[in-house]
Formats: sequence, C-alpha cells, structure tokens
Amino acid sequence: MRASLKTITLRTLISLATLPLFSDVCADLPQAGFNYAKASAAYIDQSTAGIMDKIYFGGSFGSSEAENYCSITSGCENKDSSWKGFVGYKINEIFSAETAYTSIGDLHKHGTTSDISALSVSGIANLSINDQFSVFGKAGFSRWESENTDGDKNGTGLTYGLGAKVNLSETMKIRAEWERLPSISTSNTEESDIDMMSIGVELSTL
Repeated sequence: MRASLKTITLRTLISLATLPLFSDVCADLPQAGFNYAKASAAYIDQSTAGIMDKIYFGGSFGSSEAENYCSITSGCENKDSSWKGFVGYKINEIFSAETAYTSIGDLHKHGTTSDISALSVSGIANLSINDQFSVFGKAGFSRWESENTDGDKNGTGLTYGLGAKVNLSETMKIRAEWERLPSISTSNTEESDIDMMSIGVELSTL
C-alpha cells in the first residue's frame, strides 16, 4: 500500500510540474479555424520578397584598351567601345556577389583582329561615404573568349577593379568603374592586359 501511495504521489507531482509547460505549448498552437494555407502562402511571399529585395541588375557602356598590344607595332588599334550587363545579390550592407557578361570589343593590327568577350563572377566590397555616395572594390574570376584571325582562344583568369556609385533614388544608382582582365590571348603568340572604363545604371527592387 505504501509503495502504491508513493507511486501515486510521484506521478501527481510530475503532472503538476509539467502542467504549466503543457499549457504554454497549447497556447502557442494555432486555434480552431486557423488557415494553414493562407499562413503558408504569406510565409512564402515574405521569403520571396526578402530574396528579391537583395537582387540588383544593370548595364554599363564605356571603352576598353589592351596594354602591350601595340607596344612595338605602329598602325594598330588597341582601343574599342565596350559594354556589359550584370546581376548581383546583396549578402549584407557591405558584401555582394555579382556575375557579368562583358563585350570588350575588337582589336586591329596588320590586317588581323581580336574580338574579345568575358563572363565573370566577382565578390564586391562596398563602403558608404554618405547617404548619396559610395565606393567599392571587386575581385573574382572570368571565363574569356578571344576570336582571333589566327585562331580562337579561351581561358580563365582573374579580374579585379574599383568603382563608385551615386544614389539617384532608393532603386537607382549611377555606377562608374575601372576593371582589368589580365593575360588575354590576342593571338597564338601574344597576350594583353585589358583595361575597361565604364559608366552605367544599377537598379534594384527595394
């Protein structure tokens, strides 16, 4: 009898101790009539909106120049117009990841040409100077193609650059930058470092 009473007392104490916890859990559970479909849709919408708010895109136009392409040759053209399109993702207020396609342009000498383009992926570090102006540095990798008169070339290499942005509104910025793609094959025997200066527009969905 004593053992049974001890068991009953122990069970009663455990029940009383866990009752408040059980009540709190029940209070947090959805009540009758809770619309699970609506809540799920709202959660998905908020998650999608959060991702979209971090995406930006844009385009730039400018000029490119191939160093050492005309260093010992007269009558050649080592400059051309260039353009690029880019899309990025804001990891936080400082860091972003960005991919870009760049048409670097054509180079000419002695009746030969090189048509160069590149696809790049870069990490970007942003530094805000004030509410209207910011600067950034970038570094990454590129996959470039050079369609040359004496044979096409392609390869991978580093890319890096510096730039600045001016805020026109919450969703639009003017962006100017300098970029370099080193060691691009402009023929079967020559390589050139390509510099690009551009200005364009960066848009976001904020």
